[in-house]
Amino acid sequence: MNQHEVSMEMTSDIKGKMIISEFPEASERVADFIGLKGERFHYDRENDRYFINSFYPSFPSESWNRFIVGASKMVRNEIRIPLQADIVVTGKCHCKCWHCFRIKDNREDLTFEEIENTLKELHDMGTATVGITGGEPMLRKDIKDILRLIPNDMEGQLYTTGHNIDDEFAMFLKTTNVTRVIISLDHYQEEVANKMRNYHNAFAEAKNAIKTLVSHGIYTAITVCITEELLDEEKLNEYFKNANELKPDEIRIILPIPQGNLEGNNVTRLYSDAIRFIKNIKEKNKKNPELPGIVNFCEFESAGYMGCGVGANYISINNDGLVTPCVAVPLSFGNIREKSLKEIFESMAAYFPKSSRICYGKLSGKVMARLNTDTSITPLNPEMSKIVACNCTKSKHRATIFDCFVS
Repeated sequence: MNQHEVSMEMTSDIKGKMIISEFPEASERVADFIGLKGERFHYDRENDRYFINSFYPSFPSESWNRFIVGASKMVRNEIRIPLQADIVVTGKCHCKCWHCFRIKDNREDLTFEEIENTLKELHDMGTATVGITGGEPMLRKDIKDILRLIPNDMEGQLYTTGHNIDDEFAMFLKTTNVTRVIISLDHYQEEVANKMRNYHNAFAEAKNAIKTLVSHGIYTAITVCITEELLDEEKLNEYFKNANELKPDEIRIILPIPQGNLEGNNVTRLYSDAIRFIKNIKEKNKKNPELPGIVNFCEFESAGYMGCGVGANYISINNDGLVTPCVAVPLSFGNIREKSLKEIFESMAAYFPKSSRICYGKLSGKVMARLNTDTSITPLNPEMSKIVACNCTKSKHRATIFDCFVS
């Protein structure tokens, strides 16, 4: 593994550092819940903190405290808090990926000042972690200035293909509140990965970035979207074997969503088969300290774990200012260039009263297909988005982890 030490199970020391004084019982129940899920813990000796995976804040930290406090208030007071948010800082990208749900066009990207104001609003609203994403965020010339904006009591994660990441940038990251970098790597064969990204240097850039970040002790996750080809134990193990040579902390497995380039595609069978398949693979490898932690995104946002926070405890701000319930859901409910983020978020309560127990991307995709929705321009405008949202089932019950916060 990389410079981080790995504990394969919860210890009393680790558990103690997860418990916060403001909500000791709730945070202890969260620790027990996460321990039962069999998560491994990555110890960052340099900064004396632990990582569970690329979704949670590290702990002990002010960001972890905000997560526990925010979730407790959200459940006990029946309020909504965007515990996690993504900011799409640009729609531009040098790749044309097979599964991309983003629209790459000539819309005017958010200005530096708009991003700064958005981060301030998110901080005031109680956000614990914020993702900086795109397009390819590394294409912004002011990306360093943007990353410097992340407040001290929030943590950031950078989503990238690995473009333009070198030693100098990795050293810069360590001076910011970006604690995790998530890099896309579609395949273990270079020619296949490049073809899937429609970019001749995709594989080399991702591989170099992962090695660079790991060498500087930055928590690094590789993300792969499952295809029919990789839904094979031998080939997926080959992917793990090749990825492990790069020494990342985590492999994040995601499943295709029928949006963007996959709009109209029936991925239901692949989705359901992959859930079972990856769960079995993860179970076989979870005690192998030679492999990175394997995080099944679909399992993580299932009813039995964190659920889908779409529009309730997670939001995304698009590169043109439109506020969407999820970076992968092409609906919008207002523009920060016209209203405050808080006002827009509060108006979304009518459609997203609680976090969902199923993927809203799949749900809304089916509704839009049934309504024959024109998706030539996305995100959809607020008027059409509200029509789609009204036809989607509202969640009545939060996912299991939130039971930990019930007093």
